Amino acid sequence: MRNNFLKTFAAFAATTFILAGCAGSETMNDTAAATTEDNTLEVAAVASVPVAVVPIASLSLENSVPVGEMFEDVGETEQFDALTLLTKSPNLSTFAKLVELADMADDLQRVDGFTLFAPTNEAFAKLPTEKLEMLANPENKATLMRVIQAHVLPSKTASIQFNTTQQIELSEDRHIPVDVSMSGTMVTIGGATIVKGDVQASDGIIHVVDGVIVPSEDAVQDEFGIY
Repeated sequence: MRNNFLKTFAAFAATTFILAGCAGSETMNDTAAATTEDNTLEVAAVASVPVAVVPIASLSLENSVPVGEMFEDVGETEQFDALTLLTKSPNLSTFAKLVELADMADDLQRVDGFTLFAPTNEAFAKLPTEKLEMLANPENKATLMRVIQAHVLPSKTASIQFNTTQQIELSEDRHIPVDVSMSGTMVTIGGATIVKGDVQASDGIIHVVDGVIVPSEDAVQDEFGIY
């Protein structure tokens, strides 16, 4: 029997799933509700406000420094929180931008002792252009939030703690498989391999990965529409 490594995002998910539900509501873009004196609900049409789409050309899809040299110019990484470290590495600029677009920075900063799987710029280059454009479109904020949630664990987990008997549960029917090979030196989380692990931050730990993490259920492919 497989060991269920970590359950669904604990307190972190409680906040972000609520936000995702709000962000995913499309009807409120076109209507506004008001309560009258007799307590009946009236719905009035309001004008939709166009949202700015982030051009893919503004996102870097290349790693400008060798992965093994990431954070070498930072010094003691423990003096910075995880989100600050993302901004300090040019190889993680696209992931940092998507976290910003998802408005998840505050949620992450409220969690202490978490693990962040950070895809490199070249990891996002593996996605079809139209799928990356979809994620960068503010209208798809709820989907983007759920993708980023798959890259966060609510506890600090070193790379040596992973093994192939584990899985990361996102929900009852969705989980992320864990695979460890080459005598424990190669760790793959949901199809994304850790290429630089155990980067210590003041509020957690970062594992840099070479792909966008994919939950195991095929149904999630249709839901996210990015794989």
